[in-house]
Amino acid sequence: MAQPRLVHTKRISPKEIRELDVYYDKGGLNYFDYTTKPKGIFFSSTVYEQEEGSIWKTLKIGLGKSKPGVGYICVVPLDAYRAKALRQVRERVEAHAEAIHALCDIGDAQALEQLKAILSGEITLAQGEARA
Repeated sequence: MAQPRLVHTKRISPKEIRELDVYYDKGGLNYFDYTTKPKGIFFSSTVYEQEEGSIWKTLKIGLGKSKPGVGYICVVPLDAYRAKALRQVRERVEAHAEAIHALCDIGDAQALEQLKAILSGEITLAQGEARA
């Protein structure tokens, strides 16, 4: 049975939420920028516009240039689907969700490297130990 992509949601402003997703992608053409996406386990951070108390949310396209922490990372390149690899990345995101949100808020190259290390399991952080 397929797991849901959504791992964690956090309100980052009165009008915005950030969702952290983990999913398997079979690779192929990326229709946003026409690059070839590899096959593997991906992590993504997406910002949506959503008023407090509302059930409706709107995807904010094109934020990658103006807002840090938006995009996706291939965490585990694969030749074939492996449920264990997906589960392991998902567990890391669940365990370090607040630290990951903090790194997405920073959004610089050093924060990206720390985020990749958390997602790959190279380092583990206690809740909220992201670089300030």
